[in-house]
Formats: sequence, structure tokens, C-alpha cells
Amino acid sequence: MTCIVHFPGQSRSNTKKQLKGCLETLGLAQRVYIEDPSFFAGRSFTAAEMKVGQSEVVTNHPKRSWFAKIERTATGWRVS
Repeated sequence: MTCIVHFPGQSRSNTKKQLKGCLETLGLAQRVYIEDPSFFAGRSFTAAEMKVGQSEVVTNHPKRSWFAKIERTATGWRVS
């Protein structure tokens, strides 16, 4: 399921590029909050808690004007 992403300085007009910048900035990954609103198995965590190889599809809620895939790699995060 698509997750909802919340990150520092987020506004309705934020972009994937700004999300990538937050993940790459030292210390901000702990403040990037990912929430899965699934009725059956809801979960929430920070990007810093993701394991290497884990990926999540996220969107900016409630606008949903963009979607991104966040993947944790051995060297950091990949946003596509």
C-alpha cells in the first residue's frame, strides 16, 4: 500500500527533490516519518528505522500530487 510521508518543513507544495534532500541531510532521516494507513496492518516508522534493502512507495497526503519510491541502500537512500 502507498504510505504517507511527513518530513521537516513539509508544505503542500513540497517535491520529491526536497524529500531526497531531507533524507541525504545528516540527522534529518530520523525526522522523516512514514505512515502506512492500512486498515488491516497499519504501521509507522522513521526513514532511519528502515533496513538496508527495504523500500516503500510514498505520497504527499492529502494532495497526492506526486509519488516516490524510497529505498534504503548501504550508502544511504535512493528516491525515485
